[in-house]
Amino acid sequence: MPRSPSKRGQREEKDTTAPQSVARSVHKIAFINDSLLSSNSAEVVRLRNPHTDAGSMYIIDREQKAVHEIMAFDEGFRCWFIGQVVESSGKLHMISPVDVTYLILPYLIKASRTVPLEHLLEDKEFPDISCLDSIALDKDFSHIAENKGTSDLSVWKYNEEKTLAWLSGRVERLSSLLQDKKVPTNTAQSLTYVCPMNPVQAKEAYTVLAHGIIAEYIPPELATKLHKHLKLPDKKVKPKVLGSAENQGAKKQRLEGPMDDYSKDNTAAVKGKVAMSAKEKALAKSAVGSKSILSFFGKK
Repeated sequence: MPRSPSKRGQREEKDTTAPQSVARSVHKIAFINDSLLSSNSAEVVRLRNPHTDAGSMYIIDREQKAVHEIMAFDEGFRCWFIGQVVESSGKLHMISPVDVTYLILPYLIKASRTVPLEHLLEDKEFPDISCLDSIALDKDFSHIAENKGTSDLSVWKYNEEKTLAWLSGRVERLSSLLQDKKVPTNTAQSLTYVCPMNPVQAKEAYTVLAHGIIAEYIPPELATKLHKHLKLPDKKVKPKVLGSAENQGAKKQRLEGPMDDYSKDNTAAVKGKVAMSAKEKALAKSAVGSKSILSFFGKK
């Protein structure tokens, strides 16, 4: 009986008939809530980032009336092992809820006139902003704006004083949480070694850290005003050590090295400065006309 073709041969034949360019499957590693996976109204949209003013990806859940941001962490030179597959992209995506107030706040600040919220959320560059209508219409924004007209109209006017007070409360609560969790306040600290600080220094350090986190969700101009409102210290830039002109001259002299030229015969200068004894004068007189001992070892 003729031998049946091997599986290896079938596989090779199938590969030769396949198209030359085959799309490579790309895996995404993400932490996501189960409620979003089971939701029928969750959709991925592109909205204006309130801090960078550029486009960012979000997930809107109309049923839960919630907004989630998609954050990607890419440290570079990382990969994932998924079963028997090595995924070269080592990015890690995290989907976390975000307050819709942060997304609406830039539009309230830039609004030149008071209009209903559904007309305020119009953006030609990011048309998906209209999806926030179903989520924001029932929200109360009295913590950042003043309500104009009846509540049914949902007309709000931006109020900077209320906004700074609301953001200050957020910074204080986040600062307390970070301090309770003993989160390092800078990259120089670690979980095993924490530089001891007094209560005043610790509170200030965690407030600065919390302000930096909140600042990523608001416009830069508002973040600067919040920094001043919280009376936080300015960022210190380490100045260059210049020193006085006298110190600079001394430093330059040390860097240049010895000032004397040892390639020349300075014996005469030394003789003029140092007085010779009678014995030394006699030895010098007797050595006139004699050869140096090094001359016997030179080339002939």
